[in-house]
Amino acid sequence: MRKTTETTKSRKVAPKPSLAQNVVGVIRNPIRSVINWFDNYALNQSTLFYRLVMLISLMIVVGLVMVLSASNVVSIKATGDAFAEFRSQLLYAFLGFLAMIFISKRPVQLLRQFSIVFFASTVILQLLVLVPGIGVTRGGNRNWLAIGGFTLQPSELLKLGMILAIATWVSPQLDRLWDWRSSVLPFVGFGFIPALLVLALSNDLGTAAVMIVFILLLAVLVGLPWKFIGAFVGAGALVFLVAAISSPNRVSRLLSAFGLGGEGDDSDWQQKHGEWALASGGLFGTGLGDSKMKWGWIPEVENDFIFSVIGEEAGFVGALVVLILFFILARYLRKVSINSATDFGSIAVTGIMLWITLQAFINIAVVLGLVPVIGVPLPLFSRGGSSMLAVLMALGVVLAVERDQARPKRSVRKK
Repeated sequence: MRKTTETTKSRKVAPKPSLAQNVVGVIRNPIRSVINWFDNYALNQSTLFYRLVMLISLMIVVGLVMVLSASNVVSIKATGDAFAEFRSQLLYAFLGFLAMIFISKRPVQLLRQFSIVFFASTVILQLLVLVPGIGVTRGGNRNWLAIGGFTLQPSELLKLGMILAIATWVSPQLDRLWDWRSSVLPFVGFGFIPALLVLALSNDLGTAAVMIVFILLLAVLVGLPWKFIGAFVGAGALVFLVAAISSPNRVSRLLSAFGLGGEGDDSDWQQKHGEWALASGGLFGTGLGDSKMKWGWIPEVENDFIFSVIGEEAGFVGALVVLILFFILARYLRKVSINSATDFGSIAVTGIMLWITLQAFINIAVVLGLVPVIGVPLPLFSRGGSSMLAVLMALGVVLAVERDQARPKRSVRKK
């Protein structure tokens, strides 16, 4: 026994290779370097981790295919190049996937330490929309930044910043939620005020409404007392009502959603044609690339209304598959949240689950004519680099939390 102990003490731990050594290794033997990287990233993870990565990859690929199909006509009209919008989306998907991998390899404690900094950074980016020459207005919403040849919608990143900040602040105080300073203040300061900031600065009621609703649902699942939840619901409803009636266009959309629009009112133009697209798809669809509604009949067809193209080209079966993919994703995220080794990880993953699934539900409900048009993208499917980047970064946090769980007893494969 003593000999074994002495042998263990004398054994030296091999130092980690430097960045220069890694670069040289990639140049000399790229195949072996890729295998070593894959082993370092993927080996000895849980089954849920692999299922999540495969599901996310599948949704990205299907989303890219549908963006290519839905955007080629718009791209030709705008640039003369049928693949311009697709290449932009492909670039953001690639950058987002790299960001997801990078974030997923960070320790959860490190993510927690930098969460407030990330939140503050996203708030600053949101304030930059007011700067002339940088802030860009589209569709009446001043919610984009144009820097160089790239555009960014900071409110998408702000959603992730809000969730991480709330998880950081609330997780150590779960036993004191009866105290409004430990429960109400974090949700107001990191949730409702940023949402109002987006509404005030960008005039983007849709994004602000999504923020308020998923933060409200997160407060319910965290366990805030119902008296606080009731106050949040009342305040949120009042803000939404005031913002809605302050704009004639929003009032028209609300009335049209409930069948009260006047004759000649075109505020439900998108919804009507979206429903026609879904109806014309039948059971199995018209075929990939054969959508007729994308020929100028539906504005933002490659973005907010991409689900209508999915239903038209892939039919009821294709639309149902998309719904099932989101259901499976929500189920996996809930499992990660329940199994989390930390309260921070559990709250953060729950918030991310609510954000993605709620936004998907609202987007699809808009296309089906169940709710007024509020202009939110379908996560991982709609064209929009900012949404793709933000969602993949959020899923990187989920994977980091899952990697933080206890490792399985056996490797998936041996080196």
